[in-house]
Amino acid sequence: MIAAFRQQLERFYKSYLTTTILGEPFSPIILRGEKAKPATMADLQKIVSLFLQNEKSETKRGWSIEWTDWNSKIVGRQKWVSKIIVETEDDFLYLIQKEQEVIAFKNQLSFLLKWRPEVRLFLAERPARVLNFKEAWKDIQQVVDYLLVHDVTGYYVRSIPVPVHTKFMEKHQSLILSLLKFIAPGKLVADSINLERALDLKSKPLLYTVRWLDKDMSQQLMHGMEFTGVTAEWLRQVRWTINEVWLVENETNLYLVPPRKNAIALFSKGYAISQLRDIHFFNTAKIYYWGDLDEDGYKMLNGMRACYPHVSSVFMDEHTLISHAVELVKQEAVYKTGLLPFLTKEEQAAFNILKHHNGRLEQERIRQDYITDRLLYL
Repeated sequence: MIAAFRQQLERFYKSYLTTTILGEPFSPIILRGEKAKPATMADLQKIVSLFLQNEKSETKRGWSIEWTDWNSKIVGRQKWVSKIIVETEDDFLYLIQKEQEVIAFKNQLSFLLKWRPEVRLFLAERPARVLNFKEAWKDIQQVVDYLLVHDVTGYYVRSIPVPVHTKFMEKHQSLILSLLKFIAPGKLVADSINLERALDLKSKPLLYTVRWLDKDMSQQLMHGMEFTGVTAEWLRQVRWTINEVWLVENETNLYLVPPRKNAIALFSKGYAISQLRDIHFFNTAKIYYWGDLDEDGYKMLNGMRACYPHVSSVFMDEHTLISHAVELVKQEAVYKTGLLPFLTKEEQAAFNILKHHNGRLEQERIRQDYITDRLLYL
């Protein structure tokens, strides 16, 4: 019961930090008494004693208690807690044991507001930012100050001449972008969701590894290179005559697909597969998608089939799942996906089993002999 009151107080902490950032005075907190009362005299005495341990006095911080009369058939006429009142900020921080943390919070807040007073409202939206980035704030300030007064168009994010480690901006770009949007939205490209787009920076090209499964075609079209890295834009320009395209979600499986006539395999890099749209030879080739048997794998398969309805999945059916049941692992994240309208009945059956067990089967766990035997029939 006492723990429940402390939990209620802790829920006020975020709003307390917000009012602290905004410079507003502390407002007393009132907690109502518990409706469920002790069933025995022993329980009553124990609970009342715990309430009194945190009661405020002239020499001690804590809460004030208002009592009400209580007539019980079991324990007779007694007093019971009507209200718990936390009157001051000092009392509040003492009760939730946050005194030292708030000292650090206020010191960091003062430092930030001295830098730019206008960020007060920005910080009030998410008070946790004040301490969560305590070790990074000095460098974040330098980056933001630099970007506000310099045109960095045409730079790569890690080549901008700011006095921080080259990886720093990539690591903290979400906070940096949020600050820039708040302080100077007019300086940014509208509706930007990343720093590269917002500042009109250069982007590193996303390269997909392609493996030629037909040596004769690799000799004819790529001077014998079995592997090459290409962009989605480049793939849209070529007019190859390809019979089969194998899209594999896991790079290891790029090397497991056996040689096949007039075919290529492509490492689709997880959700980067979404960029493989409007590719001319994808419309005429057979497309095989080989992904993990988990929520993400089936979502990517569903999305790819929305673009190319003739996509066939490989090793993503109920038979594969049941054949490797001992390799199924329970994952921490809970399945959230509802309807995936472009799955086949066999794929949907496997997905339903995985969702029911909150499980996943990684591609690497599928036996090599199973892969070899099944591929003979494709």
